[in-house]
Amino acid sequence: MQDRLHHPILNVTIGGSAAGKRPSSFSLVTDGGFPSVMSVLSFPADSGIGKSGDPVQVHLSLNDEEHLLFTGEILSAGVHGTYRDLILTDGYSKLFKTLVVPAYRKETAKVILQDTLDSAGIEKTAITCPEVEIARFSTKKITAHLCIKLLIKTLAEHGHTGFRCFFDKENTFRFGTPDDTGKNEGTVYEFETGKNILKKGNGKIEVLPLPIRHSQEVTVDGVKLIAARTDLSVSGSHSRLILWLREAA
Repeated sequence: MQDRLHHPILNVTIGGSAAGKRPSSFSLVTDGGFPSVMSVLSFPADSGIGKSGDPVQVHLSLNDEEHLLFTGEILSAGVHGTYRDLILTDGYSKLFKTLVVPAYRKETAKVILQDTLDSAGIEKTAITCPEVEIARFSTKKITAHLCIKLLIKTLAEHGHTGFRCFFDKENTFRFGTPDDTGKNEGTVYEFETGKNILKKGNGKIEVLPLPIRHSQEVTVDGVKLIAARTDLSVSGSHSRLILWLREAA
C-alpha cells in the first residue's frame, strides 16, 4: 500500500482547463470541528495563473492512479515573494456570504435546512436530518452558516445530538452525524510502524501524501482509528500527510 508510493504529482484544473504550469505546492487542512477547509495552491510568481472566483479541482497522482483532493474555487490570488498564492475555498464561502432571515413556526428541521441551502445556492448535498418539528425558529438577519449552526444547537435541545456539516472533496455539502452522512468517505488505508509511518507520537502520525480527510477511518498497527484532523502538504522539496487520530466509536 502506502510504502510503495513515491513522487506524488499534483494535477490541477482551473476554470475547467489544465493549469498551464505545474504548481509549486499545495496544502490542505481539514478538521472535524470546523465546517471549512484551509487550502493554498502556489505557482511561480510570474505565472499569472488563477483569479478570484475561478473553479478549481486538485488531483493527486499516485502510482498511475488519480485521487481527487479538492473541489472548489479561488477565494483570492496574490503574489508573495517568489510565489503566486491562490487561497482556495469550497462551498462554505457561499454559506458565509449569504444572508438569511429565518422565521419559522411549526416547521421541520429538514425544511429549514433545505431552505437555507437553497438561499445560498448549494445544490449537491448528502443530508441525514431528523423530521423533528420545531415550534419556533427565528432570528435577525444572519449568515447561512450561522443559521445552520443555530439549527444544530436547536436539534440538540430536541434530543438530537452529534450533528455537523462540511463540504467533502467533491464539494458536496454533508450534514449528519458520524454514523451517517456526517463523515468523509474513502479508502481505509493501513499504516504500520517501521513500514509506511514516517513519524509517530502524541496521538498523530506522519505518512506520505494520501487522499485522507477528517472523519475517515484508518488502521494503525492493526487498530481502527478515526482521523480527527488532517494536514496535507505536497511540494517538490517535501511532501507529507499528518493525521491526528482518535479511537473509533
